[in-house]
Amino acid sequence: MSGFNVLFKMGMKRRIKDSFLISYGTVFPLFLIGILGYMASNYFSGEDGITSYYYYSVVTIPFCIFLESVTLVYVTREESMYKCGERFIIAPISKAAIVLSKIIPSTISIMIYNFILMGICKFLFKVDYCGKFFHLYILFSIVAFMSCAIGTFVGVSTKDFMQIKNFISTPILIMAMLGGSFFPIGSLGRTIEIISYISPLTWINRGIFLMINDNNIKVYFVAVGITLALGIIFTFGAVKRFRREMFL
Repeated sequence: MSGFNVLFKMGMKRRIKDSFLISYGTVFPLFLIGILGYMASNYFSGEDGITSYYYYSVVTIPFCIFLESVTLVYVTREESMYKCGERFIIAPISKAAIVLSKIIPSTISIMIYNFILMGICKFLFKVDYCGKFFHLYILFSIVAFMSCAIGTFVGVSTKDFMQIKNFISTPILIMAMLGGSFFPIGSLGRTIEIISYISPLTWINRGIFLMINDNNIKVYFVAVGITLALGIIFTFGAVKRFRREMFL
């Protein structure tokens, strides 16, 4: 446990000032929300607080959290880049402690950035969360955990992680498009709507909108349950796949 505490503190110091996490957690989503919200301002009536900025703040944040899994691929192998991997090979620290010291600090850091981002959207873009700020924050935090777990799993499962980084963002972009992160896809027909069901972002975004707009919380809990389950599964998978030799 003492070994994990040391790694956790070290991880928090690195992750809280990680330029990639800060970029994906605040700068990039704010840029997207501002640009897309402005371009689509004429397509939303603004009734009941449903503006273009409201729509894109809700769908952009989960998408950017997914993108942060790319950063975790690097984080998983950063000891080899810092030339200090030999210490982890001989250190009496369990595999679970090493893996969790990657996932947990990253998740906490993203949670902090999410809170800041949602606060900025609330005051800068006048986004009304209809009293569901806490519910959204919980869901985004669980999505952050899942994203970190997936990124860590990919990082420990591949030998050439510099090559895999060029492909990992592609399925995320496809899921974002199907989930309506760039534009509502309801008008594209029933076939596209059915295909969109394969994207986790579809269920996350749908759960959010049904909860806020229709006061229907069932899909929200489904999204929370699926996201949390995936995060736990990939965490166990990362622990199982981890090998100390990868730090060399």
